[in-house]
Amino acid sequence: MIAEHFPGIAQLPDEDKMTLMAELWQDVMDDSPAESPALAEFVEQRWQEYRQHPDRVSPWSDVKARILASRA
Repeated sequence: MIAEHFPGIAQLPDEDKMTLMAELWQDVMDDSPAESPALAEFVEQRWQEYRQHPDRVSPWSDVKARILASRA
């Protein structure tokens, strides 16, 4: 996993991780041909929803635990 090469990422607060994700995504989109403007719009909409209502999301650890529990 690439995050293993950047151990400081795991120590970041979730808000900073989300900001980093958005910045990385924007960098990828800036370098990519505009083949999928609908995807870029979707991601932007989701990012704005998160920024407006961060209490409506679950951290990955909770989501992963729910998925694993449902498989048991």
